[in-house]
Amino acid sequence: MSKEQYTELSDYIVEYFKIREDKLALPLDIKYIYQADSKQKALIKIVKIPDRYGVLIKGDLLISFNEDFFDAFDEEAKDILIDQELALIEYSIDKGTIKLAKHDLMTSKGIIKKYGVDAVERANQVRDLFNQQQEDDAKDKRNK
Repeated sequence: MSKEQYTELSDYIVEYFKIREDKLALPLDIKYIYQADSKQKALIKIVKIPDRYGVLIKGDLLISFNEDFFDAFDEEAKDILIDQELALIEYSIDKGTIKLAKHDLMTSKGIIKKYGVDAVERANQVRDLFNQQQEDDAKDKRNK
């Protein structure tokens, strides 16, 4: 892993990100650390910084961008990809903790083209509800 791969993120990208993040109006004061990653295979990647290191560097989440991707993508694509990653941030107001969730709609382009986003989302929700019911039933059996 080359240290030349990681550099300070350009100010114009940080500003663009802050505008997208402000639109979400997250209820916690999240401290971001920004980094450019020239070999990253995605426009943006958000990583939770472990608490033991976060205290030292005064940050909660590491936001890394591939600057070449950023410069090549149109505004709509950038907005979608940034918002999609920001949507993974989950926070507990009671505990004051932050964690990153997994994408909630995972499928292939072919399935979306065949059934549409709404139908795929509905099917995934049914699956998730069924799994939750199974877990609740198992928990009830253990408690009895």
